[in-house]
Formats: sequence, C-alpha cells, structure tokens
Amino acid sequence: EDILFDAGVDIVMNGHVHNYERAWPVYKEKATYSTTDMNAPIYVVSGAGGCHETASAFEAPEPHWSAFRSNTYGYSRMTVHNATHVHWEQVSTDPLAFPMSEYGKVIDDVWLVQHNHGPFKRTSAPQGTACPAGLAKTHDRFTPEYP
Repeated sequence: EDILFDAGVDIVMNGHVHNYERAWPVYKEKATYSTTDMNAPIYVVSGAGGCHETASAFEAPEPHWSAFRSNTYGYSRMTVHNATHVHWEQVSTDPLAFPMSEYGKVIDDVWLVQHNHGPFKRTSAPQGTACPAGLAKTHDRFTPEYP
C-alpha cells in the first residue's frame, strides 16, 4: 500500500474474485469520499466476468471505504478522455439474476478526475472512517430489492 501511495498511483485494478467492488480513495483504512483530485489510490476489483461457480453473497458487511459493489456478472469499461479525466463504468450482464431488460445496464458510473499527478502527500492522506449515508451502493443478486 505504501509503495502505491508514494508513487501516486491513481487507480489500482485487480481481478479474480467473482464480484465487483470500487473503493473510494483509501489509505491505511481511511477514505476520502470524492473522485476529484484524489489524495490516495482508488482500488477496483473487477472479477465479475463469470464462471461455472456463479456468484455468491457478500459475507462481510460493506466497509466504509466501499463506493460500489456488485456480485453479478458483468465487465468494466474504462475510457481515458485526456490526462486528467477517466470515465469508469461497470456493466451488468447477468441474465440469471435480473430480467433481460437489465442486460447491458451500466450499474456503476463515475468520473475520476486528477489534476495533480505525482506522489500523494501523507499530510493530506484520507482521514474519513464512516461513509456518509447514501454514498455507498450495492447491486446484489441475492437481495430482492436491488437499486
């Protein structure tokens, strides 16, 4: 974590887990609830491509640094518009969990804007420990009422 923070890495993309989760900028378990001029890396797990095992319910409660998570099949789409603006989307492709009208629906849509590239400063590292109400979102195939 320190290596990524010290290098000023804006987005860390990972796979493998059979779900999707995008974090707010986070460092040392503390978060900033903004995607403009981030003061720490944003972590994305994009492992919702699907497999024969299907998705499973989230076992742990949603952490305060989680901006969005989904346990449905889908894929991520990242569009780099210029040196400061990235458009990130998560697209649902899970016909087994939701009606076909939901197939191809963008379920997470965010702009990541970074005007100040380079190493992050520890003096301005994230300090938040509780996500403000209504900011975190979940698209859960095991919840009868989904957003």
